[in-house]
Parts: sequence; structure tokens; C-alpha cells
Amino acid sequence: MAVDLYALCPCGSGKKLKFCCSDLVGEIEQIHRMLEGDQPRAALNHVKQALAQHPGRASLLDLKATLELSQGELDSARETIDQFLAAEPNNPSAHACQAMWLAATNDPPGAVKALQCAIALVDHDMPHRVFEAIGTVGRTLLAGGHVASAQAHLWFQVALSPAGDSRALEVLVRLNHYSGLPLLLREQLRFRPSPDDAAWKDQADEATRLADQGKWQQAVEIVDRLGREFGADPVLLYNRAVLAGWLADDRTLVAGLHAYAQLDVPHDDAVEAEALAQLLDSDLKGESCDTLLQVYEIRDEEALADRFAADRRIEAFEVDPQMMGDSDQPRPRQAYILLDRPMPESGTELTRHDVPHLAGVISIYGRQTDRPERLELTTDRGSHFEQVMASLQEITGDALGDMTEERVVNSVSATEQALNWRWHFPTDTPPAVRRRLAADERHAAIVERWPDVPAPALGDKTPRAATADAALRVPLSATVLILEQGSQFRDTAAFADLRKTLGLPQPEPIHPNAENVSRLPLVRVPRLVMEELSDDDLVQLHRRAMLTGFQAVVNYLDREAVRRPSVAKQIPPSEAYRRMIVAETDSQRTLALIEEARQHSIAIGESTATWDLAELELHLSEGSVEPAQTMLRKIEQQHMDDPQVASALYRLLYEMGMIPPEAMAAPASAAEAPPAMAAAQLPADQEPGRIWTPDGDRPSGGKSSLWTPS
Repeated sequence: MAVDLYALCPCGSGKKLKFCCSDLVGEIEQIHRMLEGDQPRAALNHVKQALAQHPGRASLLDLKATLELSQGELDSARETIDQFLAAEPNNPSAHACQAMWLAATNDPPGAVKALQCAIALVDHDMPHRVFEAIGTVGRTLLAGGHVASAQAHLWFQVALSPAGDSRALEVLVRLNHYSGLPLLLREQLRFRPSPDDAAWKDQADEATRLADQGKWQQAVEIVDRLGREFGADPVLLYNRAVLAGWLADDRTLVAGLHAYAQLDVPHDDAVEAEALAQLLDSDLKGESCDTLLQVYEIRDEEALADRFAADRRIEAFEVDPQMMGDSDQPRPRQAYILLDRPMPESGTELTRHDVPHLAGVISIYGRQTDRPERLELTTDRGSHFEQVMASLQEITGDALGDMTEERVVNSVSATEQALNWRWHFPTDTPPAVRRRLAADERHAAIVERWPDVPAPALGDKTPRAATADAALRVPLSATVLILEQGSQFRDTAAFADLRKTLGLPQPEPIHPNAENVSRLPLVRVPRLVMEELSDDDLVQLHRRAMLTGFQAVVNYLDREAVRRPSVAKQIPPSEAYRRMIVAETDSQRTLALIEEARQHSIAIGESTATWDLAELELHLSEGSVEPAQTMLRKIEQQHMDDPQVASALYRLLYEMGMIPPEAMAAPASAAEAPPAMAAAQLPADQEPGRIWTPDGDRPSGGKSSLWTPS
């Protein structure tokens, strides 16, 4: 591979290779050829030989250090980097190598400090090693839990990335899409602009310019000086907190956000800053209850089985072998669910208070070489713990012996206990009843139970008690906002009732013409008056929301986008409908979305197979036999000449357990395929299960999806 003589020299001088280390071009080319041939060890040996001939050359020291780091030779890399720094103390690449070494040795704050030294030495073009170190340090920060700093480094690398290099952006997208982070932690922290009439505006703008260049430590020095001179101005205080976050100083970030929220600033700004501080504050740990594993000896296994069979508080279930993972624990002989009350005979007319809750899981193990038969109970030491113990004793009687072991295997926060429930329905409970009861339970969890859970952010007061303390008004509003975004903004009525109960103001609608939409926090999108939003602002907000991967906000914008043919190129309606169908949890609203998508496909002359398959699985999941049969006939009549549709249909029926594995063998042609209607068995009492979506997402069952801080 020929080295580009007009590329930046790897020594970090900032000069072109042709005008810097031109005498080493041959050596550098040979090293690159070895690396391209997957010969890192040979490349490292060649660098060592070249250094013997050209001692102290920065280009070779840089290559040697990075090769040693890539090979895990950390001690050797440290020696090389020390030589590099001694020979070139003002070389940004030398400090970048040190930052990468500190990242490799799990010292994120040290890595940030070294990287800041490197960036401070960059005048114009960014040396490749510094660019590489930004991403390396960002990923290390992420692994270490420094979310704000990790995002800042990765966003900075995105801004510096050449066209076609999307590695940093891909890391950010993966972080946002798969981490389960609340929305407030997914957005990039930004500086507040300085007031035009501020005496210190020019100096603050200089700090902003340095911050944009990644020279965050230098920006800190300016902001700190302005703070000493002009006091705790809200903009200076907020920007200083942001800089601390970027530099992995999480305690200063949290303290600054808490302080900012108490100043005379707009209510939304105060609440969001306080909510962010609460999410990042490691000192705000609430009460939790232990999940226990209790082991009992079995005196009479046959009698125990008879007692379990006769009691409607006990239900057997099959243990999925995959749940055992790589555990050395043998698979239990039998497994049971322990309910807090007898299972009703029927679920057709259940009320919310009739539904049994899962109180524990029971596993029965046979005799092993070193252990007799035993029963293991897993349960929470919560408010119903004594009731669970009494039920177990009542059910098992003298068939169960003494407890021989008890240990803590997990813990559950008080907030999680209040917001989540583990119901177990009778098998004949109609899907509509389940949905209605789940909605009622979610409302009760939010409006009735959660206000009585002590919160560390409220000085361990409950939200209900905190209403009497004016000093806690902003922290209380912030805890509600955290809870609301954790619910994906789906329970609008419940949160309106909660705010009314707590005496908090209801969020006001936001008119786009009165806001700088480009800087609008995404957490406020559900309040936007969408019909007043321009096409450009809608597309820009949608792109930002897609980067965060926060489904609720994307869906708000998708809902508006499908109404506007003018943005169809930027936000394709078929993709928007897919996302909305994935997110919807109510079957009737899902059907309505599927029909909208189907009509859109018809209008533009596209096949409706995608939406017909979606509707088929929805009906199957709901146990709606006649609509499922009707849709299956439609698919066979209209779409089975498409091999992809035929394959998708058979896969769907197989996953639903309606055709045997041998029927999954792909037919040579559609004409040879057996009728799906004949192959599929459609039981009328099928248990509601998964809903097919084009993206393959599957909603969870009866458990609340509220995100709660740990």
C-alpha cells in the first residue's frame, strides 16, 4: 500500500508526511502492508528494528505504542509512551497514546485528562492518533458508567469523522437503542447561550468556541474565572456543570445541575436539570427489599405433590432449558408458581382485585449425590412476605421439613415494587379484559401507590408528603418527569391525575413559532402543537429522535409525518407505520394503524402483504379465530405467488405452534406449497401471545414497562 505523502504525518507534528518524516516513508509503508496482511506481530518487530536505526523518531514511537496496545502488551506500551512523552512533550499524539493506555488500564478520568492535554496541543488539523483516542476514551467512559462524558466524546468524534466513517455514530446509536436509558440521558448535553446583554458575553463565547473544539479543560478555566467575578449566573453555572460532565467529573455535574434547578430559571429548564441530576446522582439510592432463595428439606415428596395438585394457589409450569443458561444447577424435577390467592375458576368477569399475583416460584429437586430431595422457594421479602410464608406452610403441611438455607439472590427497589405487578390470569381470560385490567392497574400504580413510596431525591419523604414543602416543588416535579418518560409518555391521563393529586402544574402546550425547535429538548415533543410545526422542523426533530432511539418521541413525530405527503421522502410512511405498529400495545388501535398502512399501500400501488401478515398474527395472538381464518384466506388468494410472503407465512404459523417443523421446508415453488389453511390448526382457546411486526419486536406480557432508577 502506498502511503499518501500529503496526509498528516503519523508523528503528530500536524505537518504533511512529505514535509516531515519523508525519510521514513519506506518503513511506514512496509509496516502498513504487514498490518493489512494481518501480521501485527511482524509489524511490531519491524518497528523495533526501525527504531534501532532511527532512535527517538516520533512516527515510529507512535506506531510502536499503538501496536503494543493492540497486542495487550501494556507494560511495554507504557515504556514506549514514556519515551515518546520525554522526547516530544508537546506532541499531541504522544498524549493521545497515553490516553489510550490509561483507557486500556481502566482509568477513565486519567484518560480524559491525558486526552485533554493532547487536544489542547492541536492547532489546526486533528492528528489521526488523537481522533482515534477520542473514540477509545469515549467507549471506555461508557463501560465505566460515565454516560455524559462518553456521549460528549463520541459526539465530538462524530463531528470530526471524515465522510463515510460512521463508527462513532454507530456506537452512539447502539447506546441509545439498547441501553434502556431514559430520554434525558440519551440527548447530548449542550451549552446554554449567553444573554446578549451580559457583561461577560464575549469571554463566555470564547469558552463556547473552545468547548466546540473539544478543549473542555481550557473552557473550564474561563468559566471558573467568570464565576468568581460575576457570581452564580444561571448560564455560567449550567455550562460549568456541563463541562464537568464532559470531563467525567460526575459529582460536579450533579451538584451543578441541582444548584441550577434552584435558581430563577424557566420552570421546564429547572425541572429537566433536576431530573437529570437525580438520574445521575449515585447518592440517591432508595430503599429496596431482598429477593430470597429458601431451601427446605422434603419429608414426603408424594404427599407434597398431592397437596400441590389440590390447592388452587399452586400451578405447575415447564422450565425452559434456556433459562438455566450455563448454570451448574440441575434442572428441577418439577416447578410451580405460588400465587397469593386461589386461581379463580374463570377470568371472564374478573375485577382488578381478583387477579392472583405471583408470590413466589417453587422448584423441586430430586436426590443428588451430595444432597437429599429439596424444595427451593424464590420470593421477595416485601410487605406480603409473612403471608407468603404462611401460605407455604398451610399448603405443604408436614410434607415439608425445616428450612436448611436462606440467601439473598437479588434486590428490588421500593419504586419497582410499587409500579410493577406480576399477575397470573385464568386461561380463559379474554384479551380485552386483560387489557382493561392492566390499564386500571397501571393507573393505580402511578396515581395511588407511587405517591406513598419514600424518595431519596425528596429527602426520603414520599411524593404525597413532599407537596407540603415548597422547597421540594422542583425536585418533586422532576421525579414525576422521570417516571413519565419511563412510561414512554403512554399514560397521559394517569400523569395528569398524578400531577393534580400532588398539586403540580400541568405541562402547557408548546407552540413551535414561539420556540427555537432546533434546540427543543426531545422530552418536550409530546407537548408540541404538531399542526403548527413546519416540515423542516418536523424532519429535523425526527432525525434527532431516531438517533436517540426513544420510541415514544419517534412515534409522536411519525404520527404527524404520515399525515404530510410533503415529508414522505424524508420520513417514508411505510417505515413510520411499521414503527407505530411495533409500539402500540392496544389491539384495537393496532388494527386501526394496520388498516391505515394498508390503505396507504393501496393508494401508492404497493402490495398489502406486510400489513395482512401483521393483522393475521394479531388475530392469532388475540385468539380471534374467525378474523384469523378470513385473513389467512386473503393471504393465500392474493399473495402466495410471492415466495417471500409464503416463507413469512409459514414462519409465522410455525412460531405460533400451528404447523410442525417439517412443514417449514421451503417448497420448490408456490404451486407446490400445501395450503396454509390445511396445515394450520387454529385453536379457539389459543393463549394471546406475540404480535408480529416487520421489525421483529415483541411486546412483553402483563408486567408494567415503567423504567425506574436503580
